[in-house]
Amino acid sequence: MPCCPTSTRPAWACSLQFELFRPGQVSVKEYYAELPIAVRVTGRYHDIGSFAADIANLSRIVTLNNLTIVPGKDGTLIMDTTAKTFRYLDSQEVALQRKSAPGAKK
Repeated sequence: MPCCPTSTRPAWACSLQFELFRPGQVSVKEYYAELPIAVRVTGRYHDIGSFAADIANLSRIVTLNNLTIVPGKDGTLIMDTTAKTFRYLDSQEVALQRKSAPGAKK
């Protein structure tokens, strides 16, 4: 069963403790927007692996970047990562991006 915060089973159900979940600034590109989220979880090896697998199985694109895993207390591990989620821009947002691009005709 999934154990990430956006899935049907919460993280605590697979023995993960969320220490940090901090969305960053949206970065708008030509056709998509990217939202970085700083994440820190503490848990057992297999639970962290299940969490990463659940992220990979989400219906939208989410990547785990700059991932580090270090030993914690009582045999647990601490994973720090930046999750990045992506979405397509709608037609109005794309038009706005094209207008504001360097060298765009006004």
